[in-house]
Amino acid sequence: MNRTPNGSYQNTRNSQEPAVVKEEITYESALRDEGIDEVFVARKLKDLLGAQTERWNPKKGSYQKFEDYGIQLAALREIAKILDIYPKEDADTVRTSNISAIPFSRERVSHGEQSTGRETGDGRERCER
Repeated sequence: MNRTPNGSYQNTRNSQEPAVVKEEITYESALRDEGIDEVFVARKLKDLLGAQTERWNPKKGSYQKFEDYGIQLAALREIAKILDIYPKEDADTVRTSNISAIPFSRERVSHGEQSTGRETGDGRERCER
């Protein structure tokens, strides 16, 4: 640093200092320098497939570990994207989903049991209102 006439210091290059070569740093190169590469990401995604969370179990009166399906599904989707598992969609292709197995309504059942609805005979559920 050199002193200017008004008394402040200014960062000026000394002619005797070696020239500094600036290397372009990208996010990718910085991540790789820290050890974050394809193998690291694959291991983390594999770990996330078995993600668990602690939740309160009222029957036992304590916290217990349960599957964290939200995190597991997100990891599985990322893996599917990386492996290019999803089909390519064209503008002409129409995608349909078969939801015939999903019941339209549920009937009330006593004693806390769950019902899947009533069949109408043709394999579809009848919606009661």
